[in-house]
Amino acid sequence: MRHRGYRSGRLAAALVWAAGVNGVHADSADYARSDRNEVFTVQVENDILFGTDENYTNGIRLSYIHRPGNTPIGDNISNFLRRFSPMAVSALKSDLYYSVALGQNMYTPKDIEAFDLIEDDRPYAGWTYLEFGVTAEDRTGYEVIKLDLGMVGPASLAGKTQRWWHSVIGSPRPNGWSHQLPNEPGLNLYYTRGHRFSPVSLSGDLAFDFTPHWGVALGNVYTYGAGGLTLRLGTNLDRDMGAPPRIQPSLPGSDHFSGDGFDIYLFAGSEVRAIARNIFLDGTWADHEHHVNKKELLAEVQVGVVAFVGPVRMALTNAFRTSEFAGSGNHRYSAFTLSTRF
Repeated sequence: MRHRGYRSGRLAAALVWAAGVNGVHADSADYARSDRNEVFTVQVENDILFGTDENYTNGIRLSYIHRPGNTPIGDNISNFLRRFSPMAVSALKSDLYYSVALGQNMYTPKDIEAFDLIEDDRPYAGWTYLEFGVTAEDRTGYEVIKLDLGMVGPASLAGKTQRWWHSVIGSPRPNGWSHQLPNEPGLNLYYTRGHRFSPVSLSGDLAFDFTPHWGVALGNVYTYGAGGLTLRLGTNLDRDMGAPPRIQPSLPGSDHFSGDGFDIYLFAGSEVRAIARNIFLDGTWADHEHHVNKKELLAEVQVGVVAFVGPVRMALTNAFRTSEFAGSGNHRYSAFTLSTRF
């Protein structure tokens, strides 16, 4: 019998072959089943609610999730990818969900009004990317693999986006983007595995569950290993898995959800990352004006609330990160997620 690590490697190869994916599989007919097979999500992350404009200051991600359904092409793709998934091989009747996403992240020093290079703070940097993924998911956990392809540097258009947005909302103009990291193509692979313990019923539909996870990132943008835990308390926790989705790098969340009617849950999670590379602190491989000394261990905590109203899911998350580089403090930001199934 081949090892699980071997199958995980084949899953990565299958992702490149199938470019465009994020999925889910179920071990029973009532889990993640609906006549609505598509999910569209808008995510915005920003530190404005905490009165700051620094470090990871803004992220936006638009994603589209698809379950093929009973079509020859969709079934053939699902059957092919299922053979490469350590989770899905044990559930031959499972489905996979596929996704494609477009995102942009911005990173700035604390003093965005300065024109000069700020050598003791992080460089300005932008990252714009396409993301393709595939996910297997059932009541016992999930397995996710995603591939990001994009550009760091002026080609990301992050500087132009921030200057335009600040002019719209009347915020101070960021004047230091001439010192941003130079252009570099980015290629990053993410793998995450989570195990969900059975929910503990408290009263009626109210329940509690927890999901530990681990993951790795490999690429010239991020290289790290991570492990953490997510706790949830609310009604009908089978409607999604773990927590709402977040922009990488972050705690994992579920792009897909199911069910109708009104449900709500509170969640809290934590993750520790051992970081070998962070291009936004280490700098690009090309010459650049400066970089800062990153910290190799980072912890992140998040708390939030998720509400379902029919085919719509809304989530608000507050995230707290420890210092990322020498001389910096902890960082706080918020994330808002809006998803609809159709």
